[in-house]
Amino acid sequence: MNSQDRSTYLAAAAANLTFNSPLGEERVADLVRRLAPTGAGWRALDLGCGNGELLLRLCAAHGIAGDGVERDAEQARLRATERGASDQVTFHSADAATWDRPAHLVVNVGAGHIWGDAARALAALHRLTLPGGRLLFADGLYQASPGEQVRETFGDMPDLAGLAQLAVDAGFRPLHVAVSTLAEWDDFESDWRAGIERLGTPEARAFADERRVEYLTGYRDVVGFGWLILTPA
Repeated sequence: MNSQDRSTYLAAAAANLTFNSPLGEERVADLVRRLAPTGAGWRALDLGCGNGELLLRLCAAHGIAGDGVERDAEQARLRATERGASDQVTFHSADAATWDRPAHLVVNVGAGHIWGDAARALAALHRLTLPGGRLLFADGLYQASPGEQVRETFGDMPDLAGLAQLAVDAGFRPLHVAVSTLAEWDDFESDWRAGIERLGTPEARAFADERRVEYLTGYRDVVGFGWLILTPA
């Protein structure tokens, strides 16, 4: 498979998802509630915002403005325009690692790789989270000991306790720590593959088949996704 084919498949998968992570509507509602501003003048910042859905919901729910940063933010801009939120939420096509304006409500979901790994991401995000503010940080982790193939695919990742400790080491206090449920994972993986299936080509179906086998026989219930709400210590 060449890089162009892979990019096509990944774009098709993402286009079929509301959130490009194992995140269900019940958790979304809970996160939005937990991330309510605790003072006046709050602004949100989503680094690696993808299609912008979570940022748009946070800003709409709490009546605050926000910035989303993504290398290609065109889909997020279109979504904001469709919602009539272009004046409230601004999406920037940029490298999130270069962003230097802090905010009270910072979001980084599944995009810690922007800085290299979770430890470096948390250190950078601490500098961008204003005192008294909140950071929503979500990243991959191991919920069970991985086999050789799974570890080769996903690399070194902490468990949930280790991820929380990385946050503490970076200068945060954890306010809420949780993991995606298996149902959230199953829905995410199924919807991800369905986006590729819609391409309808034999090659796309083969790629979806490969992903299904990898998930069901390899990393299902082994790889997890942690959700941390943090505040600067």
